Amino acid sequence: MKLNGEKKKASRTIFIGDVHGCAQELRLLIQKLEVQSDDRVIMLGDLINRGPDPAGVVDFVFEQGYESLMGNHEDEYLRHYHGMEPYKSLHARLGPEKHTWLEARPLWIESDDFIAVHAGLEPGKHPSESSRRVLLTIRTWDGQGIDLKNPDNPAWYEFYHGSRPVFYGHWARRGLNIRDNTIGLDSGCVYGRALSAYILESRELVQLPALKTHYIPPSLRQKRGNAYQGR
Repeated sequence: MKLNGEKKKASRTIFIGDVHGCAQELRLLIQKLEVQSDDRVIMLGDLINRGPDPAGVVDFVFEQGYESLMGNHEDEYLRHYHGMEPYKSLHARLGPEKHTWLEARPLWIESDDFIAVHAGLEPGKHPSESSRRVLLTIRTWDGQGIDLKNPDNPAWYEFYHGSRPVFYGHWARRGLNIRDNTIGLDSGCVYGRALSAYILESRELVQLPALKTHYIPPSLRQKRGNAYQGR
C-alpha cells in the first residue's frame, strides 16, 4: 500500500549491453538496478554465445518481457542451428517458442528520444535504409560499406551528428564508450570485465563486474598472461 505523500517512482528506459551467455551477471545487474514492472528494458543484442548459460539468458529476458535487439550472434545462430554446434544444442534447449521469439528480434528500436541498434549506423542513413549486415556488424566506415571493421578507418559514430542518442553494443575491444550522442555498452562481461546498463532519463551508468573470465578466444589461449580486451 502506498503511504500518503509517497511519490511513485518514474518509469525508466534502461539499455543493457552484450550479455553473451552471462546469465548470473545479468540477474545480478537487474537486481542492482531495482528494475520495476513499468521500466522499459532494452537489451542491445548478443544475448547468446561464449558465456556459460546462453539459453538461461534467453529464458530470463523472454520471461521478464524485456525487449531485445537482433545481434550478430543471434543472426549466426539462426543461420546455423539446423546442424552446426553449439547452435543445434542451443536450439533444442530453447524450444520452439523462444526460437521463434529470437527470429522476431528487430534490427533497431527507436523513439523520439533515442535509437538503439546492435552494432551502429551507416553514415547519413536511417536504419530502415541500411542492410542487415551493416546494422549487425559495423564498427568502422570505409565510405562504401565493404570493410566494416578495419581499424585504419574511422569509427562509424564519428559520422553521426544526430540529436537523438544512439545506443549500441558489439564492440567489446573499444569497450564502454560514452560520447555526447552515442553510447557504446559492450564492456566485455564475458571476457572478465563488466556488464553495463545505462538509464536514459537520468543519464546514469550502472555496471556489474564480471564474476570471472568466461571466455578466451582460441588465438589467445596460449597467451593467458596477456590482458585481453575483447573482440
